[in-house]
Formats: sequence, C-alpha cells, structure tokens
Amino acid sequence: MHVPETLFDAVARGEMSQELLDEVTLEHLAALCPVCAESITAHEARRRQPGGWSRVESLDPVERLRRRLGLREVELRAHEEEARRWVREVLKLDPEERRDKVFGAYVRFRGPLFGVLLLEEARRRIPADPAEALSLADAVLASCKKTAVYQPDPEIQAPALAVRGNARRALGRLLDAEADLEEAQRLADAPGVTDPATPAELSSYLGSLRKDQGRFEEAAHHLHRAAALYQLLRDRDKAARTLLTLGTLHFRRHELDAAVGVAEQALELLTSESEVWLRSSAHFNRAYYLQARGDVDQAEAELSAHEELLADEGDWGALHVVWLRARIAWSRGDLRAAERSYTEARRRALERGVAYDAALVALELALVHLVQGRTPKVKKLALEALRVFAEQDVDREVRAALDLLEAAARRDALTRELVERAIAALEGARPARPTSGR
Repeated sequence: MHVPETLFDAVARGEMSQELLDEVTLEHLAALCPVCAESITAHEARRRQPGGWSRVESLDPVERLRRRLGLREVELRAHEEEARRWVREVLKLDPEERRDKVFGAYVRFRGPLFGVLLLEEARRRIPADPAEALSLADAVLASCKKTAVYQPDPEIQAPALAVRGNARRALGRLLDAEADLEEAQRLADAPGVTDPATPAELSSYLGSLRKDQGRFEEAAHHLHRAAALYQLLRDRDKAARTLLTLGTLHFRRHELDAAVGVAEQALELLTSESEVWLRSSAHFNRAYYLQARGDVDQAEAELSAHEELLADEGDWGALHVVWLRARIAWSRGDLRAAERSYTEARRRALERGVAYDAALVALELALVHLVQGRTPKVKKLALEALRVFAEQDVDREVRAALDLLEAAARRDALTRELVERAIAALEGARPARPTSGR
C-alpha cells in the first residue's frame, strides 16, 4: 500500500505509533523494489540475531568480486596475476588509442576482475591527473562490452561512469559530467549493483559537481550524505576528504564557523596512517579558515605545529603556506613581514605557472604598497594582475569588480576599498581552493 497522508498526520498528532508508520513505509518500499526488499529482509534477520548489526562488509574490490561471483579465493587469485598484467599493459598505452585498443580486444582486457582493477587505477588519478582518469574510465567502460563470455556488468559500469563524470567535472566539462553521473545513478538502481561504496562515491561526486555549478544547497546535501555513508563504511579517509570539499563550500558561502568546524571534523577522522597530502590539507584548511575568520593566533599556531608535515607537500605546500603567512602578517598590521611573504609567494606562483594565484597575490601585495603610499608600484601590480584576469572566465559580479579596479588604475585613482573588493570577489571565484586542488 501507498503511505497515506492521514497516517503521517495521525502520527504527528500522537494518535498512531511511529512503529506502524515505519512498518507501512518499509512494506511500500519493499513492494516497489525487490533489491530493497531483500535488504530489508536481511536487516530484519540480523536484527533478531545477537550481534547481528556488528557486521561490516569488506570494501576490498577484489574480495567483494569474489563473493559476488561465488568463487573460491583460489579460483579468483589464479586469474588476478593475468588481470594485473593486462592493467599494466593498458597503463602503458597512449591515451589516444587506449579505449579503441580495449574495445577491439576479444580475450585480453575482458572480465570483471580486469574492470575492477583498472577502475581503481582511474580513481587514483583523480584529482591530480583528471585527463588520465577520464581515459582509464573510458577504457573500463569499453571493456564492459557484450561478448560471448561476458555480459555488461552494471556493478562496474555505474562506478566507472561516476569516475568518468568526476574527471570531466575536474576538466571543466560540466554538462558531460552531469550526463555521466545521471547515467551512473540510473545504473546504480539496477538489481545487480550492491556495492555499498557506490552510493557514497556518487553522492561525493554529485556534491563536487553541484559546488562547481554554484548550486550550493544541493552540493551541501550530497556532501553531507557522502560523508555519513563513508563513515558507516568505516572509510575514514574518504569521509574526511568529502568533509574537506564541504569545507570549501562553506568558505565560498562565507560560512566561516562551519568551514572551521568541518575541517576539525575531518582532522578527527584522520590517523597517522592517512595519506600525507590529506593530513596536511586538513591542517592547512583549518589554519586558512581560522585566519579568514580573524583568529590569527590560532591560524599561526596551526601552521607552526604542523610545519614539517606541510613541508612534505613540496612546491604546492610551500606556496600556500608562505601566502597564508603573508595574510597573517597583513592581519596583524606587520607590513614589512607581509610584503616580504607576499613577494615570495608571488615568485613561487610565477615559477609554478599558476597565473590566477600569481595575479591574486599581486593584488594583495599591491594593497600593502597602497597602504604604504607607493602609488607607482600599486598601479604596476594592479595592471599586471588585471591582464591575467582579463583572460579568465569569471562571472559578472567578479568582472564588474575588475572593471571598476581597472578604470581606477587607468586614472591613478586606486583606493583600498576597490582593491579589497576585487580581492574578495576573486577569492570567491578562485578555480580551486588550496586543499581541493588534490
């Protein structure tokens, strides 16, 4: 039966028990979807057994595949070495020919084990190399074509589409990403898709996509769900990573208390076994948000306490730490230290070829010179930055702030308010927050 509105109303008035409402709702869900019905039945059976809820399903993709196919471990392991060799072959192929090579093969590059292993390689490439992740996800989907031996496997196709969609999002192809994630969601509803990590992964990628689309409410909904699902799966690192993305969303919405809180939640999930970049990102983000909130001493203490960890991030980490130290000095009114750190940060950004960051640092350095009364330096840095931003695809609000700044620079009428307004607009539109660049 459908759940009638009168039943909800009766429960709200206290005339009917919540237990009855839950029972009718579960019956309706079970009637709609046989997969959900099976899960509900299994849940009820475990509920009646002592310790039945303590079971946590393995997330190892090879072990899950063995169980799903009903194979003995020795049977699967016998094929694993060959599948890993095929993966190594595919990784060596030029991205331009990889998909066609896989699609055209009849024996090699086939089977669910190969697909699972290659998909793990695709995941590893995000977000450092989204183009390679896209190519590998394409190859996974090509390997799922129907053959005499194998049928298309939605258990592999759904996450492969999700990974490809996330790679396209990272490359700025948002419409293509939307199409992939919609198809992944459709396949995830197929009876054969039971991997508990797939809903978490899909929610995480949808959250990132909605954030990039500026649909912040939806993004927050998906990211909260993904973090909760990953925590249920005991995947602390992925839960923390999702929370860091949520933190960047709060920051862009100027919700600084929430941004700090989310960064601290992520840190609570991480351990000494977590990846170095993830731990350093979480510590850096906390310091970053604290400084933006005005808690300068706490921000500096966070940087100092984890200086060695942050140093492991190489040029990327050094650039952003120096930049943040410049902002801390500026917040304290220490113009000499701010000028020194901003100059160093600008040099590092130019060396790395990060034009947007170099231009934004130049504007912040121009602000220091403006306060010091060095008008020629202010104009030179402002015009230099504006030339970079002229080539950037930014929204109308940011463009308006830049146009005002340029007009003032041309007639030597730059003010602190105009420069600060442009910096705030550009900061909000920045292509990638420090930690989400990973």
